[in-house]
Amino acid sequence: MENREKTIIFDYGATLDTNGIHWYHIFAKEHLKYNSFLAEEQLRDAYVYGERQIAATRSIKSMNNFLDTLLIKVDLQFDFLYNNGMIKQEHRKTREIADSCYDFAKQNTSKVRPMLEKLQQEYKIGLVSNFYGNLDEVLKDFSLFDCFDDVIESAVVGISKPDKRLWQYALERLKAQPSDTIVVGDSYKKDIMPTKQLGCSTVWLKGMGWQGNPTHSSFADEIITDIMQVEKIL
Repeated sequence: MENREKTIIFDYGATLDTNGIHWYHIFAKEHLKYNSFLAEEQLRDAYVYGERQIAATRSIKSMNNFLDTLLIKVDLQFDFLYNNGMIKQEHRKTREIADSCYDFAKQNTSKVRPMLEKLQQEYKIGLVSNFYGNLDEVLKDFSLFDCFDDVIESAVVGISKPDKRLWQYALERLKAQPSDTIVVGDSYKKDIMPTKQLGCSTVWLKGMGWQGNPTHSSFADEIITDIMQVEKIL
């Protein structure tokens, strides 16, 4: 293990836990199961409101697991919809939506775990994520914590993607040279562009992004549509 010279750094959210689907799309799909009258613009605004409230209030604590996180996020989304007259109180389905989202993430992470464990025999494996300060608990919740040599989280470091300083910090922590590092992520802007500019090789998981995908992908050395394709292209 100590002789591993090459490094793979993964993004987490929408890469390892949803296989390329931005979390907005997952929340929106679940909301529409119960309140099919909601418009896309309303659901997008609710999602953005929830994320901003979490950032402003730091309502997600370091001990929160992923189900705790989802309950907080979905409840804030419903707060927005209710306070703006888009739903009635009886339309709130926080627990149902959080449970379904949790099961989806658990299903995806259970699939990637064997791949990560296999890759760790040959590579140093890092994780770089814009997260809320509880990523260690989330990884433990999904039995992924031991799959990584180091976890670099934006809320802990105080720097968020796409700032290249977060990636530089990760490379330093992992004692990795950019020329010997492969970065895998779903966000072209936040994962692929900054790390390619630093000299890393890049693998773009092209899925359902927040607002669609860019038409140009010159910063991506490889493009995949399923996270399980990583092992094959290496």
